[in-house]
Amino acid sequence: MSLCTSSHINNGWLNIYKDRGISSNDVLKKLKRKFSLKKLGHYGTLDPLASGVLPIAIGEATKTINFINNNFKKYSFTIIWGKETDTCDAEGKVIKKSSVRPKVKDIKLVINQHFTGIINQKPPIFSAVKINGVRAYKLARKNIKFETKPKKINIIDFNLRENIVNNHTKFRIKCSSGTYIRSIARDLSNKLDTFGYAENIIREENSFFTTQNSINLNDILDADINDLNKFLLPVDFAIKNYPSINLEKKYSDILKAGNVVYIKRYKEIGDNISDFFLVKSNKKLVSIANLEKGYIIPRRNFIN
Repeated sequence: MSLCTSSHINNGWLNIYKDRGISSNDVLKKLKRKFSLKKLGHYGTLDPLASGVLPIAIGEATKTINFINNNFKKYSFTIIWGKETDTCDAEGKVIKKSSVRPKVKDIKLVINQHFTGIINQKPPIFSAVKINGVRAYKLARKNIKFETKPKKINIIDFNLRENIVNNHTKFRIKCSSGTYIRSIARDLSNKLDTFGYAENIIREENSFFTTQNSINLNDILDADINDLNKFLLPVDFAIKNYPSINLEKKYSDILKAGNVVYIKRYKEIGDNISDFFLVKSNKKLVSIANLEKGYIIPRRNFIN
């Protein structure tokens, strides 16, 4: 893992490990207050009761968030069998009970048949999705009746980590962005003719960010402002899978000014790039661009 270092605060990514009991927005507030940061944002919300990887973009890195296309996530979690809660996790009120406990072979069969590939999923009513412009959880807290709309998700891999032990089962899942693990627990339980809720949700991977290269929030907050750079990953860390080219400074300056550059001499791009690519100069990100009729068209420029 390469780190950015300098004598002042750079732009880049913090790969925070968020503990249970704090919201994703509270993490932003703590960092902003501690280091007087003006521009930051997180990629992928984690519920307060969930822990794990929470990538934080600082400064120029915030410009890359909407371009991240490696948006699969990996979670480990536990299903507690026999009860369903209104929040689909341990925090909620128990609304349904069942004495039925599934068998391992049935769990595997149902996962194979109903929880593989692209499926429809209804977010929990206690979630941040909007219902007529209002966050669902705000309506749920007021006991207003409503339904969340199903959305398509993609499940790449879904496995048991252990057999049923003391009324619970551990799982690991790799899925697309926007997947609610709480809904997975609810829906899998229902398919098994019982009830269940999610507990101990841990996000192990989020795009290129993993628990192995994450840093605990408290370790960041204990750092001096001059040491923040030691924890920063490069601005383009989350989009490093994009193809890239290097330009001489005189051409990169043209792009920075918002103008196009003809790339007849930059054959390394090739003719097959139909999407975005990175433009760098002296190994620093200059622009996210695309090609039109042989011209580099800057779509997002960066200050470095």
